[in-house]
Amino acid sequence: MVVSNRMCGLLALSITLAACGGDDERGFGSGESGINTAGAADETGVATGDGGEDEVETMGADGTGGDGAEDEDTGYMPKFDIGPGNTGTGEEEECAEFDEQAELIPVPADIIIVVDNSGSMGFEASEVQARLNDFSNQIIASGVDVRVVLISSYPDDGNGICIDAPLGSGGCPNSDNAPPTFTHVDEEVGSHDAWERLVDTHGQWSSVIRPGSIKHLVVVTDDTSHTDLDEFTDDFAALSPDYVDYVHHSVVCHSDCESAAGIGENYINLSNNTGGVAADLCDQDFQAVFDVLTTEVIGGSQLSCEFQLPEPPEGLEFDPDEVNVEFDDGMGGVLLIGRVESAAECEAVADGWYYDDPVAPTSIIMCPQTCESFQGSISGSVNFELGCATVPAG
Repeated sequence: MVVSNRMCGLLALSITLAACGGDDERGFGSGESGINTAGAADETGVATGDGGEDEVETMGADGTGGDGAEDEDTGYMPKFDIGPGNTGTGEEEECAEFDEQAELIPVPADIIIVVDNSGSMGFEASEVQARLNDFSNQIIASGVDVRVVLISSYPDDGNGICIDAPLGSGGCPNSDNAPPTFTHVDEEVGSHDAWERLVDTHGQWSSVIRPGSIKHLVVVTDDTSHTDLDEFTDDFAALSPDYVDYVHHSVVCHSDCESAAGIGENYINLSNNTGGVAADLCDQDFQAVFDVLTTEVIGGSQLSCEFQLPEPPEGLEFDPDEVNVEFDDGMGGVLLIGRVESAAECEAVADGWYYDDPVAPTSIIMCPQTCESFQGSISGSVNFELGCATVPAG
């Protein structure tokens, strides 16, 4: 089954689990002994025969014949070839198979917005307040699971902000907190301390930030920062190992215009360094600013490269060592992706995948370099074959 998603070219995922004693539709078969023996090769490259005791040949990760051991060059586990469900007793089990869909979804996005509440920010604060709902709704409608944190005072404290429903809770002007989707940290932000307030209030918003999410930081101010760029980078990364990678956006003055209390050079530089939006507040066009931010958040999202293993049919269980993963790029290229034992071994191979827990796996995780190839595919698909299912005795 093909699952389409308009986010990033979007892959289709098909998962098949089979338990068969006789030949199945993938070309796996068995003889009287319950193993595939060395006869003529079928379309998968797996040898079949008459049930004799010939040596079983396995297919290596590169699609060639192997000896059943790990490939010494790549560390990949070989492609399995023993007929799923065979017990070795010569008894033929009833074929049981099922197809399972798994939706490829974008990685969640967590957005932290810091708004200067100083006296010169009246128009800017009102524009953020007016447009934040449309901003978040467009992101949610795109399929991205988004959470928004706002660091700003409320309207009765400087040029504060309160967000109406549906993003906010509906309690404006003095209450709008609606975690986990929207968290309002009631903190007055001064002209020069947006980054300081972001770091200092970490304990008030950290609980809604998800491990592995794409982090977007947005600073809106008409002034400069008293914190050095390198100092903020170090301080923010020190809060959590998960904060090392993020995208910084800035809506600040790029020149000494009428709206400028100061030029936000440090904010602009960090936005450029992290690939974020560096919008010019001097333009005073917040519709255009939020349109660009929306595009960047949606376009910057990536497909998740972790796939949940399906539950087998009742009475069946699969062998974690007998799983095939293939990537079809949609243009005639098919890559058999081998298994490595852990994330630490990903660097040693060209492509690979590993289990979240090798002892009791619940999901398959692609190595970073393999995940990158998925993101660039326009019409690719990922296929999982889970085999060697057994019927427990009794």
